[in-house]
Amino acid sequence: MKIRVSLKGTREIKEYDGDRIDILDFNMNGDLYKQIRIFKNGFSKSEYIKNDIINWIKETH
Repeated sequence: MKIRVSLKGTREIKEYDGDRIDILDFNMNGDLYKQIRIFKNGFSKSEYIKNDIINWIKETH
């Protein structure tokens, strides 16, 4: 599974690739974030991105 995330104010598109990817809403100290959890080869990694800087999230194959 692969997803792409476009961020406001930059032309860079972040790509995440893994066996499974979960995207969760997360509230930390009153700020809203998307938690992107990537599972690959039995390991997991998380990244938090503020909701207000995300343009779009798309799943690709």
